[in-house]
Amino acid sequence: MKRWAAALGPLAVVCLLTACTGSSSAGTSPTSPGSFNSEADQVVADLAAGNFAAVEAKFDPAMMKAAPAASLQQGWAECQDAMGRYRSHGAPRSDRKGQFDLEGVPVMWAKGPDTVAISFNPNGTIAGLEPCIVAGGVGEPFQ
Repeated sequence: MKRWAAALGPLAVVCLLTACTGSSSAGTSPTSPGSFNSEADQVVADLAAGNFAAVEAKFDPAMMKAAPAASLQQGWAECQDAMGRYRSHGAPRSDRKGQFDLEGVPVMWAKGPDTVAISFNPNGTIAGLEPCIVAGGVGEPFQ
């Protein structure tokens, strides 16, 4: 668990710096909180189905460098090692932190509930992802 977060830690700083400069979300206008509920729902569905490349395709450039599909797959596997098999997920809850739309998707694992946290840039790309608390996260604003 900690090994995955530690391996991505130095790369997460790249995400933090890129996101703070606005380079990962340039070119579009901001949207209102809650507008990424369906996207967050699909991200969790893709993670649960093992469609890691589909999730990675939604990453902003900094996230693509910090958490390629192989790292994402490893992080999801570590969540399952700690929390048991994925069972289901519920409706996302939205919030806003600075320029980011945060989506918290409640997930039921075999050993209990947790939340998948996803940060979206205003243009809809993923700026941060925390598949479960035990695996930690990468990108904005999970630093």
